[in-house]
Amino acid sequence: MKCKAIVTVLFALLITGFCNAKGNKTLLVADRKIPCAGNFECIQIKEKEKARWRVYSDTIEGFNYEEGYQYKISVQPLQTLNTLSGLYEEKYKLLKVISKKKTDYNSANKLGDKKWVLHIMDDTKNKFTLKDTSVVLQFSLKDGRLKGKGPCNSFTGFFTRQAEKLTITNITSTKMLCQSEQLEKLLFTFYNNITTYQISGNILTLYKPDGENLVFEGR
Repeated sequence: MKCKAIVTVLFALLITGFCNAKGNKTLLVADRKIPCAGNFECIQIKEKEKARWRVYSDTIEGFNYEEGYQYKISVQPLQTLNTLSGLYEEKYKLLKVISKKKTDYNSANKLGDKKWVLHIMDDTKNKFTLKDTSVVLQFSLKDGRLKGKGPCNSFTGFFTRQAEKLTITNITSTKMLCQSEQLEKLLFTFYNNITTYQISGNILTLYKPDGENLVFEGR
């Protein structure tokens, strides 16, 4: 058993190694994330002002990133070596935030990029199966209006947003009846109680204060 354990440890060391790289680095971090893999978003970094931004799919240890700001940071490079492929994977540990400058970018602008189709409804009191793409939301950033379609009726309303906060008000709809009328009434009540939202890649989640949420996919 001891021999087997020793062999296992040696094999693990052979496959990967972890070490501090020599010298610290200064990185510039862009004011916005971009889609990078599936429904995830990644930060963008570069080392020189005139260089192109490159996607960085990992996290920087100790760095609390906030969209809408461009950063200049000092980091300690940490390298993971896969000795089978001979390739290094460079990771970073924050040493210091040199500067943090507010830009004109507003992450809330992502709301207006797409038509949002309801994918999941997390309601603890009611259970509904969403079999089609009939529930849609669209946001107009120019005038703060929204429009959409429920299981039965089209509707319009207004919204306000600031940072992660979002409120939806004054929903009015057509008056057609259908078998999904109960779901539609619940949705309109849900919309009127939204307080926050989150966009991650192609996914928009609208939250009520109690944690119940609606998950939309961008189309």
